[in-house]
Amino acid sequence: MARNVKTTQSRKKKKVKFEISVGIFLFRKENGKIFWLLLHYPAGHWDFVKGHIEKNEKIEETIRREVFEESGIKNFQIYPEFKKSITYWFNNQKYIGKNEWIYKKVIYLLGETSEKEIKISPEHIEGKWFETERAFKMITFKNTKKIFLEAVDLLSHLQKSATQKNNN
Repeated sequence: MARNVKTTQSRKKKKVKFEISVGIFLFRKENGKIFWLLLHYPAGHWDFVKGHIEKNEKIEETIRREVFEESGIKNFQIYPEFKKSITYWFNNQKYIGKNEWIYKKVIYLLGETSEKEIKISPEHIEGKWFETERAFKMITFKNTKKIFLEAVDLLSHLQKSATQKNNN
């Protein structure tokens, strides 16, 4: 499986890889509450489902594949109103024992499922559903927390709009 990865030269003539991934803030509703799916990664952090865009794959194809591979969830709706991205640097030493720098862009989507059961992939320690406040506290990275709040705000706005529409 070929990854969508580019290699560039940094100012110091060291090779730097550029990767593009897609992630999703996947939620479900239960008894009037919203629960978000978070995965515990072997490196110790908690984050949302995400993965590399494979060659010739579209964003939606990537996230549908990744959600199924990482959580076993097949059915979910993607909200077209939300598409935000973050970028960051990381070193692969901790993950694969190779001292290389990666500049990564992750495009996040917002999705809803009614499926509760999680079938965690071998690449994760565990997966859990958390209510919004607890999910926010569990997320390890600040840049992810920031756009997670944007997703929560959008979802709140969409729910208020739907309620107003139903009341008219």
